[in-house]
Amino acid sequence: MFKGDLLGFVTPWNSHGYDVAKTFGAKFNYISPVWLQIVPTQQGTFMIKGGHDIDSGWVRDVRANNTNIKIAPRLIFERWSMGHLTQVTSSESQLLHMVQVVVDFFKGEKFDGAVLEIWRQFGGKEKPRLHQMIKAISEGLSEEGMSTLLVIPPGVRPFPEIFDKYDFQILQPYIAKFVMMTYDHHHATGKAGPVGPMDWGLRNILLIMEHEDNDNYRHKLLYGVHFYGVDFRGDGHFDAIVGNQYIDLVKSVKPSQFVWHLKASELSFEYRDNQQMHKVFYPSLRFLQKRIEAAERFKIGIAIWEIGQGLDYFYDLL
Repeated sequence: MFKGDLLGFVTPWNSHGYDVAKTFGAKFNYISPVWLQIVPTQQGTFMIKGGHDIDSGWVRDVRANNTNIKIAPRLIFERWSMGHLTQVTSSESQLLHMVQVVVDFFKGEKFDGAVLEIWRQFGGKEKPRLHQMIKAISEGLSEEGMSTLLVIPPGVRPFPEIFDKYDFQILQPYIAKFVMMTYDHHHATGKAGPVGPMDWGLRNILLIMEHEDNDNYRHKLLYGVHFYGVDFRGDGHFDAIVGNQYIDLVKSVKPSQFVWHLKASELSFEYRDNQQMHKVFYPSLRFLQKRIEAAERFKIGIAIWEIGQGLDYFYDLL
């Protein structure tokens, strides 16, 4: 059983995650449904979209199975330009308006907090303005008894370091958990290979912990673990696969062998269809156990993207 904090993302396009959250909810500290977007309007105001995806009955069911669980939907900043960021942070009234839009919505839905996804959209530019806005949202939510979590991008090659140890130091008093996106490695390399290699993932954690003051707050870091796989094709294209697709594929192609990638701690197999070779990476129990052991060794938590994509027996380890 994992001893650290555990967050699970749930997406509306993968309904199995809703069932997982109810069945295994007792194992989680946070559930984050991917429902909401905050967008600027032509009138210079801001609105939250995605409310049609909110399932209040499901939220009640999840809480009934775990009275201590926190429901903290992801709030992604969509269609924001640098001009919008400058506009909001240059005007106290604009900033207060934006914060009030967020607080009123989340309070009205009786959520326990918000997972903000904002950093990557600005590519590490205008950091003081980002710090200002994140602090303001956090303070607004905190006044109503809600927590703020922040999605942060990886900073070790092949990714650029746009969130660093100094950003962590500045923001940690305002952030309950930092969710590190230590997956999608293949998107940056453009090559067939591990999706979230563990050696690379842990280097990202160490990059944040290099600052001596940050070591006392390592419990606020959540190591991002993917529960999806990727089928890489010989033509250079690839497709994400989830649990039931993986099982069907293995049954269909009957791989002659599976390969364990030691440094990456990921499993793969190859097969050929009528046209080309394929290389498939997908999580396994050993994959998950290695990451649990690493998280416990580093005294950090885990965030799963996303819980409907895995195999149900993964939760035996959590």
